[in-house]
Amino acid sequence: MSMIRKLFKFFVFLIFSVNIFAVDNSCESIYQNCFYGIPKNMIVFYKDINSYGNANTNNINLRDIPLISSKNSLIIKKIKKNDRIQIKKVFLLKSNSNIGLKLINANDLEIVNNYRFGKWYSVIHNGDEGFIFSEFISIEKEQDQSKNFLRYRHINSVDWTENKIDQQKNIELVFVINKNSSFKLKGYAWHYLSGFDEINYVFEKDISAQNKFINKEIKLFLFDKNEIYLESDIQIFTGIYKKY
Repeated sequence: MSMIRKLFKFFVFLIFSVNIFAVDNSCESIYQNCFYGIPKNMIVFYKDINSYGNANTNNINLRDIPLISSKNSLIIKKIKKNDRIQIKKVFLLKSNSNIGLKLINANDLEIVNNYRFGKWYSVIHNGDEGFIFSEFISIEKEQDQSKNFLRYRHINSVDWTENKIDQQKNIELVFVINKNSSFKLKGYAWHYLSGFDEINYVFEKDISAQNKFINKEIKLFLFDKNEIYLESDIQIFTGIYKKY
């Protein structure tokens, strides 16, 4: 009889454990207005980097949401020193200030403070996706890929790495040269009032020799290799860009 009782307790525990780990703890299931797994109200700046790095200390926390003071931010696992990590994006979050985040299932705000933990990487480690504080990863030196893409920044952008006073606004364009000589144009913009916008276009042939390209959605004028002008139906992308 005691054996049956023990088996019953074991199965109850097993079912309970499965239910715990089956809970969806993504940003979208907890907070209103998330962007790539982060509450939008926390984001100051965002950028694709697509690189690799190594953990520079032991037992690094891989978090599902990069919020230090929130009970809703769970540690997915610990990462060992020198483990190789794929880095997809970098985020600059609001730090050293109290921020109110709207919850989905409540009228109240959750007040969070990330203190000094402002810069985070969106990463993949052995198939698990999450966020790691930037100081815990040493980025590998990137190979020269200048022949594969061109990057331009809008002249009205504010570079947060150099200017920490003005309100943040960043608009960038990246031209990726595919193997079949086609071009892919990706633009992304972050504005401190309107948030994030993105554009994507594919040019079926090499347009670098042309002075301009015009279709129903965009007008692209190539002044020279260091300066271009873009008109877009999304207004924030319209303007002059400098190569960098």
